[in-house]
Amino acid sequence: MSPSDTRVPLVSGTSMLPIRRRPAILATVLALSALGAAGYLWNNSLEAATALQAEHDKLTAMEARLSETQRQQQRLLDDLTLKSRQIDDVSARVSKWDDTLNADQRRSWLLAEADHYLRLAEQHLLLTRDVVGARTLLDVADRLLAAHGDNRLLPLRKALAQDRLALNAALQVDVPGTYLRLGALSERLAVVSMPMQADERAQARGAAEPAAAIDTNASAFDQGWAHLRRLVTVRHYDEPVRPLLSDAERALVREALRLDLTQAQLALMRGDPDIFRQSLVTARKRFSRYYIRLAQAEYQGLLKEMDGLAALDIRPALPDLHASLSALDALAGLPPRREATPATVSP
Repeated sequence: MSPSDTRVPLVSGTSMLPIRRRPAILATVLALSALGAAGYLWNNSLEAATALQAEHDKLTAMEARLSETQRQQQRLLDDLTLKSRQIDDVSARVSKWDDTLNADQRRSWLLAEADHYLRLAEQHLLLTRDVVGARTLLDVADRLLAAHGDNRLLPLRKALAQDRLALNAALQVDVPGTYLRLGALSERLAVVSMPMQADERAQARGAAEPAAAIDTNASAFDQGWAHLRRLVTVRHYDEPVRPLLSDAERALVREALRLDLTQAQLALMRGDPDIFRQSLVTARKRFSRYYIRLAQAEYQGLLKEMDGLAALDIRPALPDLHASLSALDALAGLPPRREATPATVSP
């Protein structure tokens, strides 16, 4: 054996086998890692693609809705344009009709409108005595005439002004104030004390008079006569003696006065001057009979208030708008109409 053959190898065959397998294992690990990374990346890309597809679907739906909204907006614009054209056509026809009307036709139309408002005002006065409503209707007619500025209509406007002044005079009746005056009078009579009658006060005066002193120096006859005069009292009355009223009778008197004034209030609201005045006259008679012994200042003050209320004219005669109606007939070339009866009859 040569010297070269006697050298012992450092690594045996069996120990060299793992060294040969290590690159393969490393390659396998690297391959598996690459495969895992590729799978992870593929999964992420798949999720991103899904999200992108969802956003794309949303964008497509929004674009569809936007397109539908734009179509609806266009339809609305078309409808608006059509309506505008129709309005322009109507305005053109109205202008054409207005141009075809001459001054006489316009005046005839104005007179017809004024006649309509005047008739309504006349009905308000005759049927309901509504002065405020009639005045409002006359104001409307006057504004209508004033808007056209036709000088030939000035006589009618002058007559309207006269009738409006007459209606203003009819508004001077203060119905709420008169109603409150009646209520205050009724409340005062309910609390004022009812004084004693004539015989009752005479008894009080007789009881208050001191007994005359007896002269001790007088004779026996004079002393006896003085005693007799003390036992007998003679009273003289300027008016018939009235019996005393019980509490129940006094309450009835107060209630009767209250009812008289309440009836006057109802007549005031209904516009019935006869019942209004008669109720106050009855209340005055009742008051002067049972309250004559009241303190003169208060007695005369209450009587004056009743007389003042009874003298009020709660239903004055209302104008019949004859001036305006006559002026309207003259402008229209119609014969004068019959004068309307003044609104003085109760509804």
